[in-house]
Amino acid sequence: MFHRSVSKLMDLRVRLQSGLALGVWIWAGTAGMVCAQAPDFYLDLDTGGHRAVIRDVDVSADGRVIVTAADDKTVRVWDWQTGQSEVLRGQIGPGAEGLVNALAISPDGAKVAVGGYFGKNLSTQGPFGDVRVFDVGSGKVTQVLRGHDLVVEAMAYDPARDELAVSGQGGQVLRWRAPFSDSPQALPTLDTQAWRVSELAYARGGTRLIAATYDYGLRMWDFDTQMSVTAPDDEALWDHPLVALAVSPDGAQFALADEQGRVTVRSAASGEILTELPQRPFRVDAMVFSAGHLVVSCGYRCADRYRSEVWDLASGQLLGEYTQQDTGIHAAAALPDGVVLTAGGRRNQLHLWRTQGRAQVRQMGGIGEPVSSVGVSARADRLGWGTQDPCPARVICPEQLGVLSQEMELPTPERSFEKPAPRGAVPLGRAITQTDQIGVQITREPGSGFEGSRLEVNGAAIVKGVEDGYFHVSYGLLPGQSGLISGGGNGILLAHDLTGQVTGEFIGHTGDILALAAAPRANRLLSGSADQTLKLWNLETRELIVTMFFAGEDWIIWTPQGYFHSSPNGDRLVGWHINQGQNQEARYIRARQLRQHLHSPEIVRRAILTGSARGAAQDLRGRDNELNELLTRKPPDFDIRLVQEPPPPDGFAVIEVTGASLEEVESWGYSVLVNDRRVHPVRTGGTPGRLRYSVPIGAGENLINISGRNDFGYVTERSAVALRKKTKAVEKKGKLFAAVIGVNDYPKLPDACGGKPCDLNYPVADALEFLNVLQDRTAHLHTGMESLVLVNAAPLESDATRVQALSLFMDVTEVQEPEARTINDALIDFLARPGPDDTTVIFVAGHGMNLEEQYYLLPTNAQKRGDRWRTSSLVDWSIIQEEISFAEGRRILVLDTCHAANAFNAKLEKEAADAQITVFSATAANNTAGERPDLGHGIFTYAMLQGMRGKADDRGEGVKLFGLANYVDQEVLRLSNQKQKPVFHFPNSTNFVMARPRP
Repeated sequence: MFHRSVSKLMDLRVRLQSGLALGVWIWAGTAGMVCAQAPDFYLDLDTGGHRAVIRDVDVSADGRVIVTAADDKTVRVWDWQTGQSEVLRGQIGPGAEGLVNALAISPDGAKVAVGGYFGKNLSTQGPFGDVRVFDVGSGKVTQVLRGHDLVVEAMAYDPARDELAVSGQGGQVLRWRAPFSDSPQALPTLDTQAWRVSELAYARGGTRLIAATYDYGLRMWDFDTQMSVTAPDDEALWDHPLVALAVSPDGAQFALADEQGRVTVRSAASGEILTELPQRPFRVDAMVFSAGHLVVSCGYRCADRYRSEVWDLASGQLLGEYTQQDTGIHAAAALPDGVVLTAGGRRNQLHLWRTQGRAQVRQMGGIGEPVSSVGVSARADRLGWGTQDPCPARVICPEQLGVLSQEMELPTPERSFEKPAPRGAVPLGRAITQTDQIGVQITREPGSGFEGSRLEVNGAAIVKGVEDGYFHVSYGLLPGQSGLISGGGNGILLAHDLTGQVTGEFIGHTGDILALAAAPRANRLLSGSADQTLKLWNLETRELIVTMFFAGEDWIIWTPQGYFHSSPNGDRLVGWHINQGQNQEARYIRARQLRQHLHSPEIVRRAILTGSARGAAQDLRGRDNELNELLTRKPPDFDIRLVQEPPPPDGFAVIEVTGASLEEVESWGYSVLVNDRRVHPVRTGGTPGRLRYSVPIGAGENLINISGRNDFGYVTERSAVALRKKTKAVEKKGKLFAAVIGVNDYPKLPDACGGKPCDLNYPVADALEFLNVLQDRTAHLHTGMESLVLVNAAPLESDATRVQALSLFMDVTEVQEPEARTINDALIDFLARPGPDDTTVIFVAGHGMNLEEQYYLLPTNAQKRGDRWRTSSLVDWSIIQEEISFAEGRRILVLDTCHAANAFNAKLEKEAADAQITVFSATAANNTAGERPDLGHGIFTYAMLQGMRGKADDRGEGVKLFGLANYVDQEVLRLSNQKQKPVFHFPNSTNFVMARPRP
């Protein structure tokens, strides 16, 4: 279910009528809007690249900085050497408000002017064509050039004249001298006498300005004579819209393309034709001159041959094609050394390639793809999706269902979330496109301009137009409900009865609805879109339950209220665009920055189970508008850079923190992580607004991550990479701090575990034996070892051998009973002692439990009052985890706590990863940690012990982190007969030695 003409909706805009500022197209931004009250904010997915058609591109004079504008209402600034981009954001709104159609960069790449539809959607009151000038470095709007009342669609800048020309709807060409300065000067307006200008370009050293129009041919002006220039075939150019324009590097020639595929190369002096290419069988949407060649790119009517042709201007011969982009190309630019940039494809990427030989240099874009196929189980407890285009050679194929390549099990009352996985064999329901009783036919409505604009069902016609999505990209019948769902362009998703009447709307997508699948008995609808997301809906109420984004190992699921469940880095992908006014840059706050408030797998779980995200938020938080309040405050605002001069001392990096005062930085409770170690930065001077800190680093690559957290719990993170040459010098070892907790006995819970006692057999043995192995195999790798032991006294006292072993390295009388207050106080004190060179290992064995959104460790004095838990008798793990995250040095957490159903906690798992804590956990979601009498231990702990004793050392180099994880993973699966699956997190960890026999 895929519609290839999504990339060209802008080309079929309703023509502007005199005095009206309407006629762009209805971009379903209202669906993406979270709240229209103050603060004015919109949900936005940031995948690292554009998520909609790229409309314009420009390059700095030295070719180092690339800027792009797209239908996703953003401008991206690219460093093509690294492939990374930053986003410039302005005021946006529902519908067309905020669309960016054209841009121009300053010669030094420091500023960029952008224009588009900068007014309220469907308003008759302008202006719409103000030009925003952004500072690329800061992202701030430094200037607004006013005067163009209607929508801007074309822009050009000439460095020789230091002049910017702007045009679009209305046909007026406005100009400014010194547009990137503090004092731009407005110049006389030029009139093309057209309704709509498609392209602008300067030529002949800035003495010519060329305008291509949709309805009045070619317009040219000579600034030396202050006269217009008329091309010899002027009137013939009125017949077809002119859609592409490019000027040669010397300014002597320009190429012009019309909508029918006619391409001419002309003299910039007179407009006469110098060369005419054979008429192309496609519409040319982008052209560029490079190294004596003309690149002509297909934008529309490409069939299944998406290509950029390279023509030799001297001979007029076609030299070859670049065919690595899989849909239309709508913008192009030249870089130095014969490199060209073409922007387009299904993933809206930038391809850099050489005209000589058509070899690719670099490919840049985001990590997402359009979701072109979906499926859902009858109970709506499993969903599948795919991104492969089901019909590359066709414009539209709603009856052809694409391949499902991935799937995810959703929570049920009996189980929690699973992670995304390759598609399995469990059947999934797909869109029903025909039945024996109901026939459906998709055709083109005469005059609409779109394939699939008319759907006929049992003789009734549903015709789509500008107001309801242009075409039927996807549809699905609802047997037994006498209805169907139709997915259109721009995120329009409508429910109809079989007479064609609209019965409701599902509001949320912002791109074409490419795929649908319904589970009527479960009252759910699943949709996939060109906006790269899946959405799960309540079929009856049409409430959006959750939105999902998946890309490799990164994924996130979120509710409209902002609560989310994600992979460790998934919360970097979603945030809120916060308007600050038409003349100011917008703010952007990522979900990760608000994770203390919004990371709630339990709210997401309840939303999916109940079919109401609003109700789930109200049940657990008592409100459904928490996001409004959160976004009124600002998170910490700062940047960092590595200081190279003067060179820092060996073993240290110097970080400069900019954009914040000393008082702000010190009030944030900032932390510094170097790879997986938390270190203490030392202030080394600097100036106000530029604070310098010395940070210890190790050999090799060091990822330095600085996070600042304010009093409201808002977090901002910045990172840099410092390199240090590897030497033969011995690295600082530091001390080993080991804390072990083992709880066998639960005397106050005689029937709390499924009607049975909660007592366990082996946690105390697990904890003590793990400590013994650390003392025997790990302590000698450090300068010493300090221990904290919290285990039940009775099992220890009855085991003389363990008492004797323990007494060899600690005072046995210091062993403490694992009660709630003791665990809290002792662990918090213990975690305050390590330094940046030290390593802390925390081992926990016993029961863990989820209670609403929180995870609790059950200490030996845990108890219930009736059916309710006494939370004061439990250990709130979030408090312990926060203390672990603030502990200095390397932190390793070993958890063998999921000994009961539904004891796995996704929140705990992610928060440990966020804090860069190395985690070994006994179970994944939806399985429990088992014990085996023949092993004398829990299965997971037994595998850990065996691995650390040497079975995970297959090279004789010591037991390393990754090798231990691999051994434990395989051994736990073997010992549990594939019923228990451990989980590991090694964020930014090196493959260090965990254990080795004493020399």
